Amino acid sequence: MTPIQVKANQVLHSLNTAGALASRLQMPAATPDRFRIAWALLRASFDDACAIAYLLQGHGVEMAGPAFTLLRPMNEKFKRGTWFGFCASDAEVQAFIATDGVPRRNLAAEIEAHPPFDQFPIFTRLYDNAWERFNSFTHGGGQLVGAYTMGDGIGAAFPEQDTINMLAHVEGAAVTAAHVMCMICGEFEPKLATQVLDELVAAFHRQPSPAAPVQGQ
Repeated sequence: MTPIQVKANQVLHSLNTAGALASRLQMPAATPDRFRIAWALLRASFDDACAIAYLLQGHGVEMAGPAFTLLRPMNEKFKRGTWFGFCASDAEVQAFIATDGVPRRNLAAEIEAHPPFDQFPIFTRLYDNAWERFNSFTHGGGQLVGAYTMGDGIGAAFPEQDTINMLAHVEGAAVTAAHVMCMICGEFEPKLATQVLDELVAAFHRQPSPAAPVQGQ
């Protein structure tokens, strides 16, 4: 196995652990729309992380292009899910349901006005450090083209360490999304949410940071 595949295996182990714990969370039928939307987006972000890790586990650098392309949607779902869970008004929730739109504001800053994110500005760090790269990967910009034109043949040639760093970022974002799902569950199942969150913290010792570096060309 290549070093990328070894790292992907380790990330998948982490995500399997976090996913098994998060799957114990429950959503009552009467859960408000804002929490249902938040939970759906956070779970979708987690699933994107799993897809990235599976791509790299099975194919290594050959599938690094699609893996990097998934970074923006993974992080956008993570941010939006957290915003709906902690910040969205009832009117904004209903507008999203009706029009499939979210406000064109600095959602990261709004999230980080609320604890515990006011102590850990993970979204601001992430968007300041890497957002232009994420856009380029997703929309076929220079970051992606550069990685496909580095080698002598046709295909992705992302540097190995950049891809390993990306996997570390994916792991941190996904496990943190599971933490946020617990926080949302605490609004209506506090005992269960606390139990699962305690087990998550014990399993990972610390909350991984989704602001782990993501390098580009």
